[in-house]
Amino acid sequence: MLRVGVIGCGGIGIQHATGVVGSEKATVVAGCDLSTGTLDKFKERWADTFTIKPYTNVGEMLSQERLDIVTVATPDDKHADIVVAAAEAGVKGIFCEKPMATTVADADRMLAATEQRGTLLSIDHTRRWMPLWDYLHHELIPSGAIGDLRYLIGTLSGARAILFRNGTHLVDAMVYLAD
Repeated sequence: MLRVGVIGCGGIGIQHATGVVGSEKATVVAGCDLSTGTLDKFKERWADTFTIKPYTNVGEMLSQERLDIVTVATPDDKHADIVVAAAEAGVKGIFCEKPMATTVADADRMLAATEQRGTLLSIDHTRRWMPLWDYLHHELIPSGAIGDLRYLIGTLSGARAILFRNGTHLVDAMVYLAD
């Protein structure tokens, strides 16, 4: 059974844990968050599904839990140090929220650490595998049913509507759908 640790146990961390529910190959065994209140809510939320050991220190969790997979749902500027530490701790796979990092240097550190240790690093751009997007990309657009692509217009609104956050999904969608 693969041992999963969730780092950042708020709303997005809850979504990450949801991805493990029902798996016969993985279970969430640890959660880490700086806020003990958030950590308590996370642990309580999953009490009937997982036995989760709570941590407020990433290094402590990584050294004590022998994790196979780590998910990272922390503020953007924390991703790099956590991903590097997880790779150095021997984690086999890391699923990190977007954006990957807040600087090119941090992204390079993350890639170097994971490549050096053979750790799989995945950045959360999973919308490409949603059934609607898959249908648009592989069936509707290639069939010519909506005509030739002439231009793309993207709009973004809402509280997280900045390029650095959910805007990355918009740019990715445009690139994906335009092939």
